[in-house]
Amino acid sequence: MKKIMCRMLVMFFAIGLCYLPAPSAAHTLDADFKDLSGRWIGYYQDGKKSEYVWSIRQNGSTLSIENIGGKPAKSKGSVDGDKVVANDFPTKNGKLAEDGMSIKWSDGVVWKKVASAADLSGKWTGYYEDGSKSEYVWSIKQTAGELTIENVGGKPAKSRGRVDGDKISAQDFGTQGKVSADGTQIKWTDGVVWKRQ
Repeated sequence: MKKIMCRMLVMFFAIGLCYLPAPSAAHTLDADFKDLSGRWIGYYQDGKKSEYVWSIRQNGSTLSIENIGGKPAKSKGSVDGDKVVANDFPTKNGKLAEDGMSIKWSDGVVWKKVASAADLSGKWTGYYEDGSKSEYVWSIKQTAGELTIENVGGKPAKSRGRVDGDKISAQDFGTQGKVSADGTQIKWTDGVVWKRQ
């Protein structure tokens, strides 16, 4: 009798496994998953911009956080829903906004995610304020927000640069610029306009 009972239990168990539904993709992927990878600017409680620029790299729920805007600072962290943790910082706990674009930390500091930079790679022709064409033809090479700018149309001239949203800087030329919404022009503070070729 015991043997029959055992066989029946094994059989029912095997049949039950056959009818278990496979986990759906909806259950294996969190619909509210936010990708925190990118650059973040900190703002103090009084609204002043922090000197720190944070880089977050995300692998699943694990975060690698590093200051790329000044003195070295690093932390390992994690994200779980709207809870963000930076294990190695005195202020560990943060809350992620619903849109995933800001983190409010327990010390009141708010980090805001920097929108992806436009791709400025390519050749650009300069035009002076009077509309006349410059003798310079600029080549921009871009890696994330870092730029290498070089004159390819005459005498040598080079600069390192950065782009952050619509703001651009050419560090070795000591000038700032603004990128047009369509990414085809850069207007520099000296009045020169570069147009994409």
